[in-house]
Amino acid sequence: MKKIFLLALSSVVCMACSNISNTNTVDSSAVERSASNLLTFNSNYNFTETKNKIITALQAKNMTIFSQIDHQAAAEKAGLNMQPASVIIFGTPKIGTPYMVKDPKFALELPLKVLVTEVDGKVQVVMKNTKSLLSDSQIEYSEIKDTLGKAELLIEKAIK
Repeated sequence: MKKIFLLALSSVVCMACSNISNTNTVDSSAVERSASNLLTFNSNYNFTETKNKIITALQAKNMTIFSQIDHQAAAEKAGLNMQPASVIIFGTPKIGTPYMVKDPKFALELPLKVLVTEVDGKVQVVMKNTKSLLSDSQIEYSEIKDTLGKAELLIEKAIK
């Protein structure tokens, strides 16, 4: 009886161990769900021109460019290579602050961010869909459609 118990126990342990590698895989349904929260625009310009056109368009609307993160430069400093990729962090405190006062957790979504990258020789601009910013907030889309919601259109127009 003791042998049967040990055999059964070792079988259970082996099966559990065989599934360990599967726990580190990405859930494809999460990726699809996440991907639907992103907007991807193809630019008509090269990487540098695209980035500059977006910055110019944002500044023309009196938005602040809080930071630019050059992922390619950071990768190079680490001795790695990657495609051009920069994140532009931008916003208007006068517009964003009331939303963060209403819902302090909304500060995790602001300022807004846009990625400019190159994939297979094509320059792409990627940002979160404005409606997806609201998924865990107390803010309604009707409150932001004429402010934050217009950032999508501004960026798309800048690169076409």
